[in-house]
Amino acid sequence: MTIEVRKILSKLKGKEVGIFIDDSNIFHRQRETNLFIDWRKFKELLNNNFKVKLLKFYRGSYPKDWKIDPKIIEKNDKFKQILINLGYEVVNRNIKKIYTNKKENIFEYKCDFDSEIGYDVGRLLDKLDIVIIVSGDSDFSFLENKLKKLNKTLLFVCHKHKAPWEFFRMRHIFFEEIAREVQLNKNTGLKGPVKNTVESVTLRKENVK
Repeated sequence: MTIEVRKILSKLKGKEVGIFIDDSNIFHRQRETNLFIDWRKFKELLNNNFKVKLLKFYRGSYPKDWKIDPKIIEKNDKFKQILINLGYEVVNRNIKKIYTNKKENIFEYKCDFDSEIGYDVGRLLDKLDIVIIVSGDSDFSFLENKLKKLNKTLLFVCHKHKAPWEFFRMRHIFFEEIAREVQLNKNTGLKGPVKNTVESVTLRKENVK
C-alpha cells in the first residue's frame, strides 16, 4: 500500500461507507492488467478502515435462452454464490449483444449498470458518509459535485490502466496501489508490490474530508 493511500484511509477511517462495484467494468480491466481482485481481501480491507453499511456488487449474467457452455454457467453461478457468502449483495442483469456489424455477425457484449448504480447511490445516501464507486467508468464523475453539496465524500477505486483522466483529479485509489492487500493469489498474477506512479501522487486531491 502506498503512502498516499494510507493518508486517504487514515482521514476517512471509521466513517460509514457504501460500496458500489461495477463488475462489468472491472472484469475487463482485471484481464487486461492481469491484476485480479480477491473480493474477500477487498472486503477485509474495507472492514479494517470503515463502517461498511452497504456492499453492492453489480454483475452481468447470461440469458437463459442463450446457448452457453454449461461449465461457464456453472462457474458463473459459483462465483455469484461465493460473493453472497462473503456478504456482498449481488445485483444481476442479463448481458446483451450489441451488434457493430449485423451482416457479418460481429458484436460485443454489454451490461451497463450506470443508471442503476446512480439511482441506488441517491436512494441510499442518507445512511452514508462516504460513497465508494468501484469502476473505471467516467460517467460516474458527475456524482462528485452532487455529493459535495450534501457534505458527502466520494471515492473512486479502479485500475490505473485506462482510468479516465477525471479520476486523477478526484479522490481515488488504484488497485495497483493496493495490490499487495487485495490481489488474488494466482501463479499468473503480478508478483510483489506495484510501483507508484508520478501521476497518481501529483494529481491526487489532498483535501480529503
